[in-house]
Amino acid sequence: MHRTRLSLAVASASTLALGLLACSGASDPQMLDDGTGGAGGTDLPTAQVTSGYVASTFGFFYPDGLESQFDGFDLDGRVSSADAPANDECPHDDFVSPDGTPGIDYNFMQIIFDSRMKEDGQFFFGGFREGQLVDGVINGAVKNGSMTVLLDVQGVDDFDNDDEVTVQVFGSEDSPFKGTDDEVLPFATLSVHPDTAYHTEVLTGSIVDGVLTAGPFDLVFPINIQIVRDEFVVREAWLQIELGDETFQGLIAGLWDVTNIRDIIGKPTTDNGNAANFTIEEFEEAMAAHADADFDADSGLCGAFTTMFTFSGVQAFIARGGGVGPGMPGSGGAGGAMPPPIDSPRDQCVGDADRAALDAAGGPGAIGELAADCPGSACGAELTDVLTSGGSDASRIALGDCIAQCIADGSGLSPMCTDCYGSIAACSTAFCLQPCAADPGSQECAQCALDNCPSLDECTGL
Repeated sequence: MHRTRLSLAVASASTLALGLLACSGASDPQMLDDGTGGAGGTDLPTAQVTSGYVASTFGFFYPDGLESQFDGFDLDGRVSSADAPANDECPHDDFVSPDGTPGIDYNFMQIIFDSRMKEDGQFFFGGFREGQLVDGVINGAVKNGSMTVLLDVQGVDDFDNDDEVTVQVFGSEDSPFKGTDDEVLPFATLSVHPDTAYHTEVLTGSIVDGVLTAGPFDLVFPINIQIVRDEFVVREAWLQIELGDETFQGLIAGLWDVTNIRDIIGKPTTDNGNAANFTIEEFEEAMAAHADADFDADSGLCGAFTTMFTFSGVQAFIARGGGVGPGMPGSGGAGGAMPPPIDSPRDQCVGDADRAALDAAGGPGAIGELAADCPGSACGAELTDVLTSGGSDASRIALGDCIAQCIADGSGLSPMCTDCYGSIAACSTAFCLQPCAADPGSQECAQCALDNCPSLDECTGL
C-alpha cells in the first residue's frame, strides 16, 4: 500500500532529524519520554474523527440596504406585502433576488437598517450595523471559542453538481487554533459538544452549480460572549454554502425568536450601563413593529424574525463521541494521548488533471517516494518544529503544508490531492515518533500510522 511506504519513509526522516538534533545539542534528551507502559498518559474515550470545517467568521448578512436585491430563502413559502398582509401574518414586505425571484425573507434587516437617530447622533440600533458592537462581538466569538461552530459535509462525489450529500452542524467547547494574524488555522482537531442538544440532525442536501443547499433544521449554539451566557437558537433554518479548496463560505437563514433575542441582549441593554446604546424597552418596541414570523392571533404580534447570517470557515478534523486532549507521552505518543482513528476526505486525486499528472510523474508510488523525500529536502525546519514541540497542531499543520507544496512543485498535482500526502505524512511524524524513531521498519511503527492517521488510499482514491 502507498500509505504504509509513506508512513515508514517519513518516520525514517524523523529518525534522521532526531539524530541531527542530538548531535547539535538542539534537543533535550528528556523531551521524548520512552513512554513505556504509557506512564502519565491520559486514557481518552474512543472517538470517531471525520473531516469537516470550523467556522472562522459568523455574522449578520449585510446587503447594500433595504432597497437592495439579494439571494436568500423563501422561509414561509409565500410572497408577503405590507400593504396586503394575510390574516395570519404581520405586515411586512419580502425582498427580491437579483434574478427577480420574490419572497426572500429577512425582516431583521429592518432592525439593522433602522434609520432613526438618537439625540447623540447615533443610530437607534447602530450596534447591529456592519463593523459595530454586535457585529464585532459575534465575529470574534467564533474565533475565540465563545461560540465555536463545526460543519461536517460527507458524501460529495462532484463539487459542481451532486444530488445527495449529508450535512451536520455542531457546537463545540473547543477553541479554534489561530495564527499570529488572528485568523483561524486549518486542519486542527476539534471535538463536538458533549451535549447533543448542540448537534443538528443529519441533513440530506444537494449541490447545484457549485452551491450546496440543505435544510430545514434547528440550530442551537451555546454562547459565552463577554457578559452574555446563553443559547443562540435559529429555528427552521436552511444553509447554502460553496465549498472551496479547504474552505467554505455561505449563508444560514431561519427564524430567530423574539424571546431568544431578548434573553441574549437583556444584560447589555439593562444590567450593564446600556452597553448596546439602546434600552430593552426601545428594542421591545422595534421587535413588536418588525417581527414577521410565528403570528399570534390573540395579540396580533409575531414572535420571531426571519434573519440571515453569513459564515465561512476552514477545513478541520471533527472528533465525535470522545475527547482529544493533552497528556504525557504514552506508548507511541509524541507528548499526548494517541488520537483516535481519522476518516479523511475521499477521492481527492481521481480527477482527469490529477490522473494525468500522476501518469507523468510515474504513478502513485513515485509520488509516495517524493513525499518521503520532502521532509528532509524541503521541510527541515518544519520537521524540526514538529519534533521539538512534541507534535503540536500548529507545527503539524505547517509540516503538512510544506510537504504538500513540495509535492505540488515536483508533480503538478492539485492542492486537494497533495494535501492528502502532506497531512498524512505530517500526522505520521507527529503522532508516531516513539515507535518509528526506535525502528521505522517495525510493525509497531506501521500499525501506529494505520491506527492514528487518515488512510492515504481512501483520501487519494487511488
